[in-house]
Amino acid sequence: MKFKYLIILITIGSLLALYLLTFLSQPIFVRLSSIQAFAGQQVIVQGVVTEYRTTTYGTQLITIREVQNSTNSVIVYLEGEVAIEYGDTVQVTGEVQQYKNQWEIVVNDPQTIIILQKWHALSFPLWQLALHPENYCDTTVNVTGIISQIGLSSCILASTDGEYSIDVLYQSSCPHDISKGDTVTVGARFLYDPSTCRFCLKATEANHGIWKREG
Repeated sequence: MKFKYLIILITIGSLLALYLLTFLSQPIFVRLSSIQAFAGQQVIVQGVVTEYRTTTYGTQLITIREVQNSTNSVIVYLEGEVAIEYGDTVQVTGEVQQYKNQWEIVVNDPQTIIILQKWHALSFPLWQLALHPENYCDTTVNVTGIISQIGLSSCILASTDGEYSIDVLYQSSCPHDISKGDTVTVGARFLYDPSTCRFCLKATEANHGIWKREG
C-alpha cells in the first residue's frame, strides 16, 4: 500500500513539475524599455509602428515604440512579412537578441504579430496632436479640424477654436474634394519638418486622404 501511495505522489509531483516548467517557458509581457534584461528569452511587447521595410531577403524590419513614451523603441526582425501600416498598434511575440549593439526582437512566425488597433480606427482633434506631439510623430493618424486656407498642393488645418493650426501637404492623387471652411478628417503621416522647424501632416500614401465630415 505504501508503494502504491508513493507511485501516486511521484506521479502528482511529476505533473506539477511539468506544469511549472510549461508555465515558466511561456513568453512574458515586458515593456520596451526593459527588454535588455530578457536576452535570449521569449517575450511579448506592444507598441506603435513608426517604420517598416522589407529587405531583399524577404525579411521585414519593423520599428515599434511605446504608446506613452516615444523614447522607448525597438526593431522587430521578422522572418516573412505582415500587412501593417504606420500608426498601427501591434503586439509582438519573439526572442530578445542583440545585433550590432542594438537590441531587437526576432520573430519567426508572422502570426505572432497581432494588430491590436488600426491607425484609422481612431480620430484625434488637432489640439491633441499639439499638446502631445511626441505620442504621434512618425505615425499615420486621423486628425479632425477646419480648412482655413487652401493652396495648390497644401492646405492649413485649424482647430475649431482657431488656437492651433498645421500645414497639410498632399499630392494630386490624394482624395481631397474640400473647400475653405470645411470640417474635415485628414488621414496623413504626422512628421517633423526640420527645414521649417515645424510639424506637418503629409498625405502622400495610397491610404491617405482628406475627407469632409458630415453635419
